[in-house]
Amino acid sequence: MGQLRFRVPNAQSYDPQIWSTAFVSGIEGIPWASRNRIENDCLVVERTVNESGKLSIVWPTEEYGPIMLSTASLRCQEEPYFLHVELARGTIHRIRGRGFDWQRLGLKTPEAFTSLMDQAVAAFVQSLLCTNDPTRCIALAQSAIDLAVSASKPLARAFISQSLQARHQAEKQLSTLLGIKLVPNADWEKDANAVVPAINTIHVSMEMGQIENESKNDTLQIIDAQLDWARKNGLRIFAGPLINLQTHALPKWLYLFSDFESLYEAACKHAVQVVERYRGQVHLWSAAAGLNAPNSLGITDEQVLHLAVGVIQAVRRCDPKTPVVLSIDAPWAEYLGQKSDGISPLHFADALIRADLGLSGLGLELNLNYWPGGSLPRDLIDISDLIDHWNILGLPLLAQVSGPCNLLADEHALAKSTIVSNWTYPDVAAWEQCQMSDSGSLEMASPSTSATASDLEKYQQARRDRMPVNGLEVIQMLLAKSNVHGIIWNQFSDRTDHVYPNAGLISPTGKHRSLLDGLARLRQLHVH
Repeated sequence: MGQLRFRVPNAQSYDPQIWSTAFVSGIEGIPWASRNRIENDCLVVERTVNESGKLSIVWPTEEYGPIMLSTASLRCQEEPYFLHVELARGTIHRIRGRGFDWQRLGLKTPEAFTSLMDQAVAAFVQSLLCTNDPTRCIALAQSAIDLAVSASKPLARAFISQSLQARHQAEKQLSTLLGIKLVPNADWEKDANAVVPAINTIHVSMEMGQIENESKNDTLQIIDAQLDWARKNGLRIFAGPLINLQTHALPKWLYLFSDFESLYEAACKHAVQVVERYRGQVHLWSAAAGLNAPNSLGITDEQVLHLAVGVIQAVRRCDPKTPVVLSIDAPWAEYLGQKSDGISPLHFADALIRADLGLSGLGLELNLNYWPGGSLPRDLIDISDLIDHWNILGLPLLAQVSGPCNLLADEHALAKSTIVSNWTYPDVAAWEQCQMSDSGSLEMASPSTSATASDLEKYQQARRDRMPVNGLEVIQMLLAKSNVHGIIWNQFSDRTDHVYPNAGLISPTGKHRSLLDGLARLRQLHVH
């Protein structure tokens, strides 16, 4: 059994959810399933293999809150590593190395990146020189982490700016699809026209759980109206997924089936009915989504692959001309760290491509800062690396993105995911115990402190500012990638039924969130 041990002084003071996110991965980046525990201020990660690998874990940072960080590759040994030191080593290596790679390709790196990275390296070296003083060693290592993570932003922004300039030399305005996802809800028209200046594409959801219910005819009429509205506004139409195995996307009666064949027949029948109804009205089909992630139906990996093939073939038979994509959920595969029999996203997609089913592209679901049921928070360099990694399959990519626009509680979200940025901060319900200092930093006050509505707004802004990356930055990074042919914001509104907490462009009260204005400016600058 391979065991990696890491010293973490005062481990009990950390949010316990952090330790559940830890996993070890090999050279391909695919996590091994592990059992994690805290034992005498030591994080113990146990696997069934004894190979070296890098540890990845959500780790709190001073500027951006909790974010996914990794060590360099480590061998199994009895002597525990200093977790802070190894995370500093791995973070500096990843971000500094990417800076060097981009420089060789012609990127002009900003002075802010060089200065911050030099400080990070200096702090890391000092931490190595005082390992006999754990308190000082850990403080210096954490400082190195914070400086390196801070350096990633000016580096990423320089890459985005210079890459977009290069792309515009070939295309005055990019042909990238830029859109939002609409669900078949009766109130969709209230805010629909507000998003038209920000998009050139509409993603109309046609999941089995949304259509195959007691009000099927009403739902289909809503979809008809959405397609008609999209045509009148000159929007390209991306439709689907037709099947999604995540709990919130399945009809409840499906759980009555006790055999896979019944599920398979129901899914393929749904695909045929929907495609035949809307053939000729859609520019791009999404056959399926969420198949690679763990599901609650208890079907095997082989059955999941069989289902994917069946649905794709059903779409191709009914509409051989319209391109078809399949969406991959959680493409970093963090869930494999907890589930040994899960499907590797990259291997799942590769198997479907090799089957020569006629896939025109792959969708990547980047529901960032949600756990479980989404992807853990990442910096912009990590997102860039992911897109480059998936480019090896040779198909165009369509990114489907979401993330929290604020950190308030959202009891109406269908996916019971927590917002990771909340893990290391006071719960929002206790906001009245907080006050802002004159410098604008968040401080804890006594429980008797009374706070005004203005204090609450400042508190929320301070916490938003500590999230790893905002949605607009992610979209800009994706626009800078020539192999990303489409970008969809995965949640339109939070005032109707929605999946992820606080991810809508429209707030529960109908207020337009700032991301919507940002998208409109981005489209005006860069996209047809």
